[in-house]
Amino acid sequence: MRSAAVVLRPLAGLLLVAFANGACSRPSHAGEALPSFRLGALDGRQLGPLDFRGKVVLYDFWATWCGPYHVQAEVLHALCPAYAAKDVEFLAVSVGEPEEVVREFVRERPHPYPVLLDPADELTARLGIQALPTLMVVDRRGKVAYFQPGVADADTLRKVFAAAGV
Repeated sequence: MRSAAVVLRPLAGLLLVAFANGACSRPSHAGEALPSFRLGALDGRQLGPLDFRGKVVLYDFWATWCGPYHVQAEVLHALCPAYAAKDVEFLAVSVGEPEEVVREFVRERPHPYPVLLDPADELTARLGIQALPTLMVVDRRGKVAYFQPGVADADTLRKVFAAAGV
């Protein structure tokens, strides 16, 4: 029987080559224009970047099963009221789940901002999102100012908003 090290060594080499060539890294979005899209919202509207021209927009990509998202949601729910008067729009983008699942989740845990639906998980592939939650902040010109997987704390987001012109 071969040892695990003998079996895993070639795999580790392939992964190293993939990372070195950028195959496994997320694309750099800083300064890029957000591509156009439209998603249905739980309230029945169809929304996309063009609906928020001139505003700073925080997109929160999440799923109901994602434990870290629950922590991120608490941070965002606390920040949202302070930034609403400053032309900052918060949007929760549910990915890869049926509307009924998301609707039930939001009924039990309401969001103070619109919840958009991407049940086929199409937008995350277009944007290169590889982990949940992922936050993206778009500045008033429609350019990506922040794109980061994981949980961001309130201080980090305040700095991001300031850099985006808020």
